[in-house]
Amino acid sequence: MRTGIFYAPPAFFIVMSICDLKRGEAAIVLSVTAEPALRERMKILGVFAGARVKLLRSSLLRRTFLLSTGTGRAALGRSVAAGVKVCRVQ
Repeated sequence: MRTGIFYAPPAFFIVMSICDLKRGEAAIVLSVTAEPALRERMKILGVFAGARVKLLRSSLLRRTFLLSTGTGRAALGRSVAAGVKVCRVQ
């Protein structure tokens, strides 16, 4: 169930940021904390509340993250990725 920019996850879940995902893990985006213009750009790339994403790879020092989204791929820097809260799915 979607409510605004938040997604109502299953009853039991652990909230984390994209920075906490491991390579190959899938997650559902719960919320995106960013400026409105950046949030709109991320929505176009497929990163929005309720979307399913998968971490394809991260840089050596985990400063950038490459995600697979429903519409393609998106690369996020660490500061932006930290503002995207997700819950891991199987």
